[in-house]
Amino acid sequence: MEESQEFSDKEIAIYEGALELVAKYGFHGTSMSLLTKEANVSTGTIYHYFCSKDDLMKKMYCFYRTRLEKYISSQVDDIKDYRERFYLRWLKLYLYYTQHPKVLVFFEQYINSPFNQERSPHHFTGAYFQFLKEGIDEKYLKPAKPEIYVAMYMGSVIMASKINVFGSIQLNETDRELLINKLWYGMAEV
Repeated sequence: MEESQEFSDKEIAIYEGALELVAKYGFHGTSMSLLTKEANVSTGTIYHYFCSKDDLMKKMYCFYRTRLEKYISSQVDDIKDYRERFYLRWLKLYLYYTQHPKVLVFFEQYINSPFNQERSPHHFTGAYFQFLKEGIDEKYLKPAKPEIYVAMYMGSVIMASKINVFGSIQLNETDRELLINKLWYGMAEV
């Protein structure tokens, strides 16, 4: 996937280095001195882009969230059928998380950390929220608060990804299809 022109190579290197360090050491163990080595940049370069570690983590969260949402949208937005988009959005997110487990780990840590001062996960403001709200508004999904459907939808994809990446259970195509079907029939206005 191509990166937006608004990020320099050094800034992306810092994000990628920080992602590696957070996966290895967590937020508290990720220091700016370790980051200079991991990203192969000077301390001055880091502070050119970020005024503090807090600032870095918040901007890094937005960077990876935007990157993920653009990727998923590029995979499914041309599809007209809501049910097909429902299935594909779930599957593409699952595949992204299982292929990029450090992003999943970072999101999970960030959402539950003091860095997340909004205390609202991106799930309740982003593309998936809008997608599920569209399903309710257009009567593809049963009437409910969109936040409830976000919890069901995102909770299932995140847990399935974690089970696959960190557990001993490998979800094959049949398993994933069963999970998505159960989710669809639980939420769909049939």
